[in-house]
Amino acid sequence: MFRRMIFVLVMMLVVSGVSAVQAGEGDAILKILLKKGVITEQEYKAIKEELKAEPQKTQLKEEIKKEVMDEVAKKNEEAKKNDEGLHEWTKRIKLSGLLEGEYRWKKYRDISDKNSDSTSDLYIRRLELGLDAELTDWIKANTVLNSEWIGDSVNNGDEKITADQATITLQKEDFPLYLVLGKRPQPFGVFENHLVTDPMTQDAYETKKVGITAGFTGPLDLDVSATVYKGEEQMDHLVASGLFEVTRDGATGNDVGSYILSASVSPVKDHLNFFLSYLSEPGRGSRNDTASLGISAGIPGLKNLRLDSEYMKALKRERYLGFNEAFKEGVFSLTGSYVFNTRERHEKIGGAELKEQKAHVSEEPIELALRFEHFDDDGLAEKTSSWSAENRYSAGARYSFYHDEKKDVTAYVGTEFRYTNYRLHSSVVNTRADNNKELFLKLGLSF
Repeated sequence: MFRRMIFVLVMMLVVSGVSAVQAGEGDAILKILLKKGVITEQEYKAIKEELKAEPQKTQLKEEIKKEVMDEVAKKNEEAKKNDEGLHEWTKRIKLSGLLEGEYRWKKYRDISDKNSDSTSDLYIRRLELGLDAELTDWIKANTVLNSEWIGDSVNNGDEKITADQATITLQKEDFPLYLVLGKRPQPFGVFENHLVTDPMTQDAYETKKVGITAGFTGPLDLDVSATVYKGEEQMDHLVASGLFEVTRDGATGNDVGSYILSASVSPVKDHLNFFLSYLSEPGRGSRNDTASLGISAGIPGLKNLRLDSEYMKALKRERYLGFNEAFKEGVFSLTGSYVFNTRERHEKIGGAELKEQKAHVSEEPIELALRFEHFDDDGLAEKTSSWSAENRYSAGARYSFYHDEKKDVTAYVGTEFRYTNYRLHSSVVNTRADNNKELFLKLGLSF
């Protein structure tokens, strides 16, 4: 029994020590034990066989261990590549947004009744969420979801989220040609805006529609383009603008027959910009053609003072229901603005798109603005025994009280006082107010 215990102990010591001694040394030990009679010849042979098998087992374990480690390293490398790919993908996508709440006071609740009392409203003016994706160095996608006038019954806000913009842009950097397909404010008018409310030009002529634009860019920020789209979007927008009151005659067209020709150039970068565009829609009975000319200019010696002017004029118009003549209206807008502590502006001049609206509040921290606008109705109010807006005067200020450039977050407040006077035919002068006063207060967040 004692001898058997010695044998087992020897087996354990020799086998466990194989990794620490050479095979020849282990055999020498066994021969000594055999000579001393500690182990028998049969046990000697059994241990020898065990010693031969042990390196093979050890080698097999090492091979398995190496395979496992190689597989782990491979998985780690794949995970690293996936993380790098995901990081690279997230760098190509940019989320942005704008949330603005407004308070509005109006002298007349109902402008058609000059005896109506004043009214005030509190509502969400706009909620916009944007997604910009740079898929390759020449393919970009842009989407903006929008909801406006939330909680405002005057403008029939219904709290629905709609696709305000959705475009695909094809253009390689430093390559002059580009193509844009999708819904957006099409390139007619600039609508540069330094106040709470949109300019009268935008109220009348903004053309937000699905279209396709082919363009060319060149030196001096030259941009020339041609756009086609379907429908009578601009005329529908004009008639619903609230600047006058008419009814259109006939049925709308059903072909891609509307087009825009547009050009802009900056002969003096950041100081002088010219914009020109021409739009034509099928109309009801005859085409509706409109031209636009815009100028944005800095004042020499006063880099923070700017003048933005835009004039839009109907060149050809359909006849409205009940009339044998066409009325060729026009709108003029002039804004003077002064910015304190201005930051470098990265977006082009304009106010119809989300990126342009964000540029104003994040890159113009404190701003004062005055705006004069005139609507020329071409005698419509007088000849139709009706009314139309005539002049509008606005004054306002905006202050960005919080700005984090790294996170691209800006919080701001703004205010505007607006006065509008109207042309009245003698048949409505006793019932309709000839002016309205409005006060706007805004709290906004850009991110």
